[in-house]
Amino acid sequence: MKDYYLYDDVPVLRNLLNIKDEKLLLEAESNITYIKLLDIDDKVKSENFDYDRLKKIHFYIFGDIYEWAGKERGINIVKGERVLGGDTVRYSDSNYIERDINKALKELNSVKWEELSIEETADKFAKIIAAIWQVHPFREGNTRTVITFATQFAEYHGFKMNKSLLKENSDYVRDSLVKASDGEYSEYNYLIRIIKDAIIRG
Repeated sequence: MKDYYLYDDVPVLRNLLNIKDEKLLLEAESNITYIKLLDIDDKVKSENFDYDRLKKIHFYIFGDIYEWAGKERGINIVKGERVLGGDTVRYSDSNYIERDINKALKELNSVKWEELSIEETADKFAKIIAAIWQVHPFREGNTRTVITFATQFAEYHGFKMNKSLLKENSDYVRDSLVKASDGEYSEYNYLIRIIKDAIIRG
């Protein structure tokens, strides 16, 4: 299937800035989303941690860059991952995104987090967040969206996380999500480790 999210003449995501150079687009995206992430907790807040909230987070972060911000992707995607030797995570089929995301979110919201130790919380939270991330509901920007959702959820449920630590180690976080989303070969220990380290104790 043709990737209609890309310009016809260059393999760059169509964007509201009309930037057709991938490096320049990534720089612009990085600068804009950095500003957006500074106040997102004040802009997107409610007691509901559902698919609609995830869409609102994505829209706020990327709405100045992409027309499709906050909208579910309409195509299947693959991404060669260095930590998988160039292979891709098996993201959700575009026809089953809503089903898969709601299944993961239902599990997230059914856990009695206040009854768990930090070790149990890190283990359970890592596995469910990886499941949400693996759905990859948006064409681009899933990691920033899911991690923002995760930190908001954690704070609401009494285990606030160190967002600076996660941001400073963003490459490690993403690689850990990839390793935790590799089907039968999934390795969760990397993601569990940084989530445990990020939980603010006391």
